[in-house]
Amino acid sequence: MTGSVIDNVILGTAALGGIWGKIRPEESAITIFTALEHGIQAIDTAPAYGDAEDILGKVLRQWEGKRPQISTKVGRKKCYAVDDGHYDFTPDGMLRSVEDSLETLGIPEIDILFLHDPDAIVQADIDAVLKQLEYFKHAGYAKKIGLGGNPPAALEPYLQSDLFEVIMGFNRLNACNIEALDTIIPFCAQNNKAYYAASPLNMGLLGAKFPEFTASPPYWLGLESVTQAKKINEIAKKYHMPLHELAHRFLFTIEGKFKVVMGATDKEQLTDTLRAIEQGRLSPEVYTEVFKTLNQR
Repeated sequence: MTGSVIDNVILGTAALGGIWGKIRPEESAITIFTALEHGIQAIDTAPAYGDAEDILGKVLRQWEGKRPQISTKVGRKKCYAVDDGHYDFTPDGMLRSVEDSLETLGIPEIDILFLHDPDAIVQADIDAVLKQLEYFKHAGYAKKIGLGGNPPAALEPYLQSDLFEVIMGFNRLNACNIEALDTIIPFCAQNNKAYYAASPLNMGLLGAKFPEFTASPPYWLGLESVTQAKKINEIAKKYHMPLHELAHRFLFTIEGKFKVVMGATDKEQLTDTLRAIEQGRLSPEVYTEVFKTLNQR
């Protein structure tokens, strides 16, 4: 894998922490080690990702190479299910969370601290939350502050400020949805902010969860995405390509300034994804065919 490509890959640890099902912590640790050995130099985690911070912290204490960039989150509390959201956006609660993250990860400072699920914040609390985030940066808890979720309308007026330097969106840039190309990515470019595209496989719909999610879509997955995924699957079959490979390579064919947060459940899935990305950009023919389905939505 070329340096320019791997530099745009961030390892996401949600599945490795257990929010999609039971895990073997030692297998999750091996997966993180494998990512580091392949040159991935940025890892994203969160207290809400089950045991992810704990597993990552143990890996970092053993890793003898250069320490990767670490991003974590604040606001959403520890849980073991993707749809089990519990929050604490109080100043004291956020402070305890960040201090716990630093101790668990074993690092002196968080590279990027994301506000997790900003749409869960009550509008009356926004100013207090932003003030606490500013404190984390000025007091040396975090180098940068980011927005960890698709920006809700209530926070849009604050996005142009210097506080948020990174925005992480999910399901807004993948083979099911390219909305970010016309909205948040141009905004980030104009305002000198970085954009992280999370859920490149649309929460697994464009990967291992395709059979399950198309047969019985979960309540949080829009039927429009299911219909689109079926179209992408037909294109993948036409060109004799695994669905997940087509979906990942599609992202790395798009012209634009963004990074991809790439998840994995284990070492095998991670290496499969890295091999897929190593195949390079899609041919113009395949890329155009995928884009046509998106423009028909």
